[in-house]
Amino acid sequence: MRRLAATFLLLALVAPAQASEVRNFFSPRVDGQPINACLAGGACGKAAADAFCKVEGYDQAMLFQRERSQSARLIDSDKVCDGDCTAFRQVKCFTVRSDLEQGKTAL
Repeated sequence: MRRLAATFLLLALVAPAQASEVRNFFSPRVDGQPINACLAGGACGKAAADAFCKVEGYDQAMLFQRERSQSARLIDSDKVCDGDCTAFRQVKCFTVRSDLEQGKTAL
């Protein structure tokens, strides 16, 4: 048991410090408008959720949910869908940070 604990302690000290950050965005908006679930080029779903997460400073989307909306702004252009649109109800973003000081761990 001591050997196992010593191994984990050694790995914690030698391995580069990294931490994951996760954030849920419920009803994400830009300029007060819901985010369209498609990009200007036509890609929908994960591609649009990833683009939103990158705008917010995260690496990519882990999860997203869609819903109908009367209006939704495309994240990669100034275009706005009016009428029967599909917007994000939720986008869960994550990123891995490796800029923590050596020896400190994220809680």
